[in-house]
Amino acid sequence: MFDIILRYLYGFAKIHLRGIHINRFVNLCKARDIKLWDLEQKEDEIFFFTASKDIARLEEPARKTESDVEILRVYGIREFIRKNKKRIPFVAGFILFAVLIYIQSLFIWEISVSGESDYTSDEILQHINEYYVQTGTPKSKVDCAELEKNLRKDFEDIAWISCALTGTKLSVEITETLNVCTDTSMKGPCNIVASKNCTIAEIVTASGTPVVKSGDDVKKGDVLISGAVYLYDDNNEVMDTNYVSAEGEVYGICVYHYDESIPRTNYVKEYTGNEKKYYSFGLLKYDFTPYVPKCPYDTFDRLSDDKRLHIGKNLYLPFEIKKTTVKEYTLMMKKLSEKDATDKMQEKLNHYIGNLQEKGVQIIEKNVKITCSEDACHAVGDITVKQLIGVPHELQIISEEQTLE
Repeated sequence: MFDIILRYLYGFAKIHLRGIHINRFVNLCKARDIKLWDLEQKEDEIFFFTASKDIARLEEPARKTESDVEILRVYGIREFIRKNKKRIPFVAGFILFAVLIYIQSLFIWEISVSGESDYTSDEILQHINEYYVQTGTPKSKVDCAELEKNLRKDFEDIAWISCALTGTKLSVEITETLNVCTDTSMKGPCNIVASKNCTIAEIVTASGTPVVKSGDDVKKGDVLISGAVYLYDDNNEVMDTNYVSAEGEVYGICVYHYDESIPRTNYVKEYTGNEKKYYSFGLLKYDFTPYVPKCPYDTFDRLSDDKRLHIGKNLYLPFEIKKTTVKEYTLMMKKLSEKDATDKMQEKLNHYIGNLQEKGVQIIEKNVKITCSEDACHAVGDITVKQLIGVPHELQIISEEQTLE
């Protein structure tokens, strides 16, 4: 195998020889240390291979034996380069492109958030960029399980988070309501704990040991269904303990305090239709803007639309194109009538309640009062709901040795 590699590195050729003294020709080559291999003789002709450096040395043995030498084909890297000189820049460019794509695929260039509700994707993205992962972070330094754990701590209202690395994209999926019967995020032994302060309305246990019953008042973090299953002997004493992944549905009666206000007098933007646009180009963490038009407006909004280049759905590249639009507006002061202010506050309250219902929350009682003063409209009160309040929590298993200590 090594000899074959060397032959291609230094080059070799296939030779066709005609003559009546073929055996003498082979002996002369051997005497001059000219290596021949894969010889194939047919009457007065022979085919063989020899190194490129020995082609010229065949002339003397061929002359002495009155033989004709014909070079059929030359092999090797040098011959390949000679024949493909015009294609070398293209091949080199393709190889360089492939290397660059491979290098950039080792980093994260896109972070997306989906499933958000109470928190906007911009809020979560900003938090992730500030404390955990930024674009350009090596993928080897990102631990998705650790990131999920940290985000659960930082955003207490979020019950379930899934982080996944695909290509050069980090996807963060959020579920703000959680049915613990179908949750599979906790693979090992776990408890079901309360996500809010509430009164237990209903509990159905699929696996594990129920700790509470209907009518019990619980606080956030209290164990509702334990992952510890106790085995008793005939004397009703604990004989053994099995640890399982607790599963079940626990509903609680919760009270949300609602307190919002809107000003009756405010300024409203009215766009004039005048605008200017310019483009920027981003590479890694650097931006280049060829031209920025002069802004003649006194009051304006600057809106950006960023497009990151990508190959397929998940292989994002460290290049982006940014379009910036500068839009002129004028400020108009408007005062809402009492009816319009009340309607607007009612709409805001209905939107809040609608978001709760989208999460599977059942509204039991709504006791919110809307009042208007000269300057603002207020909505204050309590909303009583029935909702799933159980979330999985890792179970700390205490060994017998730790118990004895």
